[in-house]
Formats: sequence, structure tokens, C-alpha cells
Amino acid sequence: MPSYTDNLEGIRRMCDWLVANLGADTPLHFSRFHPQHKLTHLPPTPVETLVRARRPAKSAGLRYVYLGNVRGVPEAETTFCPNCRKAVVERDIFAVTSFRLKAGKCPDCRTPVAGVWSA
Repeated sequence: MPSYTDNLEGIRRMCDWLVANLGADTPLHFSRFHPQHKLTHLPPTPVETLVRARRPAKSAGLRYVYLGNVRGVPEAETTFCPNCRKAVVERDIFAVTSFRLKAGKCPDCRTPVAGVWSA
């Protein structure tokens, strides 16, 4: 939320903590805030803030970092193989547009991709 949770240094510390305490496979979602109810005095989260927040998360070593409530941001909701970096799951808001995993593994290099992938 603008002016509440958009401090990049705080985001860096949180991401370092997540990797150290929960592991690099912990998914992290940065979702765009939209003002409603009692927080109408705040602006929507600028998309660039979410894009900037993704950088320290990936630099900290988090493998699965997503941006939510945004359109038009490349790879915002895409899951990549942690080994070969090819897209294995692609999403558009609430829809899965491509699902390439085979038994929870990348079809290209056979690396397991963290998550629950059964139907």
C-alpha cells in the first residue's frame, strides 16, 4: 500500500528473512492495492512500485515472485523453472493460459517445480 508497505529496504529485509527462514521456494505475491472502504484517501499502488519490489525479492533468491492485480506487466504471474528458467505456468489474472508441467517437473529439463500440481 502506498506509504505503508512500499519501502524497498523493508521489502529487501523481508525477502532475506523469507529465504533464510522459509526457503527460496516460498512463493511471494505483491498485489496492487486499490483504494476502497476506509482507505479511499490512498492512491492505487503504482505498477512501477510492484515491478521495483520484485527485483530485491529475486535478488534475495526467491524463485517464485508474482505481481497481482496488474495487466500488461510481462511475466507478472508466470512460474518459471528454477533451473532452465523456461515458463512452465502462465496466468492472466484468474486464468491459467499455459500449463506445461509434467508430474510437477519442467518438461524441458525435468527439474521439480515447487508447488501442489495435482488436479
